[in-house]
Amino acid sequence: MRKFLSLAVMCSLAFPAMAFGQEIRAEEEMEELEKAEEAQETAEEAPTEPEKLVTPVEKPAGVPIAPKRQAELGFGRGDGSFINGLTYLAMASAYYRIGGYIGEGVRAGSYNNLLDDGVVLDPVTGDPVPELAGAPLGYPYSNYNGFGLNFVGGSIAYYGQRFGVTVDLRFGEGANLLTPLVPVKQGFATWIAKKGELVIDLGFFDTIFGAEVADEWENANYSRGALYFLRQPFNHMGARMSAKLADRVAFTFMTTNGGVLGGQPIDDNETPTLSWQFGFDNAEENIGLFFGALHGASGIDGNKAWEHLFDIVFNANAGLFTLIYNGDFQVNPYTTNTNTGSRDLSFLYGNSLAMIFDVSDLVSIGVRGEHLSGNDTYRINGGDGFGGLATGTLTLRIKPVQYLVISLEGRGEWATRSVYLSRAAQVDDVTGALVPDKKSNYAAIIGMTAYIGN
Repeated sequence: MRKFLSLAVMCSLAFPAMAFGQEIRAEEEMEELEKAEEAQETAEEAPTEPEKLVTPVEKPAGVPIAPKRQAELGFGRGDGSFINGLTYLAMASAYYRIGGYIGEGVRAGSYNNLLDDGVVLDPVTGDPVPELAGAPLGYPYSNYNGFGLNFVGGSIAYYGQRFGVTVDLRFGEGANLLTPLVPVKQGFATWIAKKGELVIDLGFFDTIFGAEVADEWENANYSRGALYFLRQPFNHMGARMSAKLADRVAFTFMTTNGGVLGGQPIDDNETPTLSWQFGFDNAEENIGLFFGALHGASGIDGNKAWEHLFDIVFNANAGLFTLIYNGDFQVNPYTTNTNTGSRDLSFLYGNSLAMIFDVSDLVSIGVRGEHLSGNDTYRINGGDGFGGLATGTLTLRIKPVQYLVISLEGRGEWATRSVYLSRAAQVDDVTGALVPDKKSNYAAIIGMTAYIGN
């Protein structure tokens, strides 16, 4: 009986204590729950950071199969559903320019050329005579001062598990300078032979060479550089194979029509142009290195004389600062020397260095410097009209809202020959064309670009 009484007394003391402890724990849990809810509400009310300005696109590591040349599109997407494999882009880019020179501009074709269709050729050598050129230089993607619409258009692409299709169109003043198939900028079919490792494209596609792209908001500056439109191809017609060699190493091989500057064919494409590129991309360190070359017939000696174009791109990003270098070197070993009549090696080169400073989330500054020239044989034979050319461009970019970029740009160009036109330029008595009378030119641009896509 005493044991029973003792047990009853212990229980009468223990149950209240347990109840009291449970109440304390319940209150603590309620306090923790309230704190968690307050923290969540605070996070939801906090303003989101505005989207940063788009910095120059990093060179794709060997798989340029998307409208915006992003390597991961064909490999990381396409799970079998239509929506997940569909990408699109719509854009319009307009400007106001003062101080720019006028002319026919640079036309996409067998060879990018400073001279217009009215160029005067030497009757003996067949080479252009720079002094009698009708309109030596045209501003990149625009032909006159004042208001202009250089590009408007868009692209759409679909990539499934094993195939893809891309259609990219551009209209506007600059369309005929960008592609010989206006308004088609790109159009090709894709076979994803091995997911993540091998892709084959057939059709008309953007070049994989150079550091700048046609979509200006992905570059350091609003206008493209002289290296872009004088030393590099814009697009190619043919077949392209892109393969992943390792986690950070890719290789691309192309066989296409035309010469090393792409575009339209040379002599009915009896000889294809062969191109290759290796890409090393370290995403963790924000460093990329890409080098390759094009080897194609020059049109001389029934396409037996081949020329070669080598391209190298290096980019590095350190948070608020981005550095981009691009070099191009063109070799033609069978150029006729107009002084001696012999066949000599012509060597052309161009170098571009661009830097981007992200001042804030909404403001960035882009700076680009360039120099283009060549060896004595290149200069003797006209040297593209300008001999040696240097450019300097400074661009202030503001992004007030998402998908809208406003650019304020100043650009200067300096040539070793008189290749620019002034208001006082005289008309040639023989050709009736204006005669260039300046070695330098300066221009200012206000540009506005709106784009949307996924």
